Amino acid sequence: MDETSNRCERLYSKEGGYILGIILFLLIIAFIFISISRSALVGSINDNNRFVKWLQNSRWYQNSYLAGIVLFIANAVLFLTTIGILYVLMLFFIPYVHFIVMIIAIIFSVGIWIIFNKAWNGSKKEQIIMASLGSSFYFALTVLFVYMYVRIEPYYPGEDTFMRALGLSLAGFVTAVACISCFVMTGFQTRGNLISNGKYNSSNEAKNSL
Repeated sequence: MDETSNRCERLYSKEGGYILGIILFLLIIAFIFISISRSALVGSINDNNRFVKWLQNSRWYQNSYLAGIVLFIANAVLFLTTIGILYVLMLFFIPYVHFIVMIIAIIFSVGIWIIFNKAWNGSKKEQIIMASLGSSFYFALTVLFVYMYVRIEPYYPGEDTFMRALGLSLAGFVTAVACISCFVMTGFQTRGNLISNGKYNSSNEAKNSL
């Protein structure tokens, strides 16, 4: 009971409250920004992109569960690859390069999400299933970081765990934003994309009828 109460006190302490409040505020700002800029981001990749066409012509992509699993794997591979590169850069003490790596990783992630969005021509319900499965990778990481934050223990008596708490808080913020971004970018089509997919489905129906 004492250990549990100490964790709760740390979670709801003044410092913890400030951290959680800032993270909640940043999450709201990030969600608003993603919602506003989604149409412009989706429009940055052409409907005739070869990867979009490849997904549209792939049978497995017509299954929302398989598409969601592939999106989950793509997110995991990109995230773990980025972490591996950042770890190597830390060993060699190369300054500022890690910022470039993170920017490139964000660009690749958003590009993958847009391609999955553009290529989808199924129902809205199935698209939500795909997006939920794909973004669940980042959701699981967010839950893990929150759990680690709550269970922070000093390595030695009197250790200040603030920096570790801050690091876990930032990690949780990044993965939470990635989860929201992935879900919004892949789970909801823009007006232009709905029109283009309608044309794509009509042309396929015409070909099948012939």
